[in-house]
Amino acid sequence: MELEASQLYLSAAIWFDLQNLVGMSAYMKKESEEERSHALTIIDFATKRHVPLSLQKLQAPPANWKSCVDVWRSLLKAEQDNTQSLYRLADAAQDSGDHALTAFLRFYHMEQVDSEDSLETIIAKVEDNCDSPGLMRQLDTELAQSFKT
Repeated sequence: MELEASQLYLSAAIWFDLQNLVGMSAYMKKESEEERSHALTIIDFATKRHVPLSLQKLQAPPANWKSCVDVWRSLLKAEQDNTQSLYRLADAAQDSGDHALTAFLRFYHMEQVDSEDSLETIIAKVEDNCDSPGLMRQLDTELAQSFKT
């Protein structure tokens, strides 16, 4: 699920780059890296516990959207689906008494809360600015500035 999310964010980054929305693209690239990092951490946790793993083929993420707001909404939907998957995993861990997995997943539950909240905020701004290219560019610049150190 985290690797699929990483691919989706990367696809969105490419789409935004092609729209000359470099701030939104930067946001997507950062999120893609974060999702990949989550996947690697989960893999490390599983291998420390000697859980057999095998990588599966990933489906290609969407690459064409009609508008900026469609991209953001698809990302929110993906995050919501990811949240539900994590809840199911936590339920299984709890039902089986796997305290280590239950503790491990807490961080990811809070990450999901933050991710969904951030996306909902950005979607509201994008929807407000949809009809005004100048305001959309301003929002893009704000996102770009948020990644400068």
